[in-house]
Amino acid sequence: MQESERAADGRLLSTRDRILAVSLDLFNARGLGRVTTAEIAAAAGIREGNLQYHFPRKSGLVEALFAAFEAEAVAVAGGMPADAGAPEALLAYQRAWFDLIWRYRCIYRDGIAMVEIAPALRPRVHALRARTQALARGVFEAAVRAGRLRIDPEGLGRLIDNAWIVSGHWMSHRLQGGTALTEADLDWGFAQVRDLFAPYLVARRPV
Repeated sequence: MQESERAADGRLLSTRDRILAVSLDLFNARGLGRVTTAEIAAAAGIREGNLQYHFPRKSGLVEALFAAFEAEAVAVAGGMPADAGAPEALLAYQRAWFDLIWRYRCIYRDGIAMVEIAPALRPRVHALRARTQALARGVFEAAVRAGRLRIDPEGLGRLIDNAWIVSGHWMSHRLQGGTALTEADLDWGFAQVRDLFAPYLVARRPV
């Protein structure tokens, strides 16, 4: 493997970026606590010493992955639809969040292991949750103003809290049988959150 490769979108990946991409794939497949740096180096086609040059400790690697997730989470949560009243707008917004969860499912599935490996992440996890919830509330409040949702402010707060609880824990529920997660599980989790909002949706009136 060469020192750099191209991503699927044609971007040239540095060794550091390749390490992060390989790590995310392995962590998603097997779990944050079950993958060693030696396995990551082998999968990236580099020596373990080269990996340690970029990430001297596994905690630094996990922190770097969380930073990437953090940036995407803020972008997705703050993605105000162009037309908050459009019937498909909230569905697309919620689906984007679940697609993000799927790409970084190791963070949701292995949250306890993550902060054990990288304790410095604990306050960042809490801060990110508060920030993304606030951004999401802004999107849903826009939907209320646009007439797409009919719910009072207090009820909206409870609805967002419940959606966050389901979004954060559907994986552990589906894994109770001990099987690996599939995209069918992702669709199931998305349906649970989507249906929380169904009683409050208002069909858009023709202009």
